[in-house]
Amino acid sequence: MNARHGWLLDIVILLGALLLQQTLVRWLAIGSVRPDLILIALTAVALRHGPIAGLYAGVVLGLVQDIYVVETLGANVLAKAMVGYAMGFFEEKVMKVMAATRVLLLAAALMLHDVLFYVAAGYRGGFFWEALLRQSLPSAVYTLVLGAVAFYFATGFKPRET
Repeated sequence: MNARHGWLLDIVILLGALLLQQTLVRWLAIGSVRPDLILIALTAVALRHGPIAGLYAGVVLGLVQDIYVVETLGANVLAKAMVGYAMGFFEEKVMKVMAATRVLLLAAALMLHDVLFYVAAGYRGGFFWEALLRQSLPSAVYTLVLGAVAFYFATGFKPRET
């Protein structure tokens, strides 16, 4: 697959994640716990293309999400841009990333995202910790399970050869 087709596939994956997050996820919810398909896709793209691509993808995804939640305007952009940039440092062209490491990186991305989002959205004190423990932690576990399955089917749990 040439570079252009790879980018087109990534754009389709990111747009698909946005669409599914806004539609399908409400039926996948367990109570108020929902998986974050957008962070799975963002992490995958950042791991594949590096920090700058992760940053740009995070900015675009965050802007689209901020359109839907005006109360926290800018918090999604900040959190997703920083996560995309940070995860990009583990780019597959720079280092071999085993399957278990991808899942651990996704876990780090989820927690980094939520901490940055809550701080940027103005969550303080007990409300911050309650949101982190009651919402973020269960959602992160749910997202990790789906992310592990997605990474398995995408890579067959083998490091990509470059």
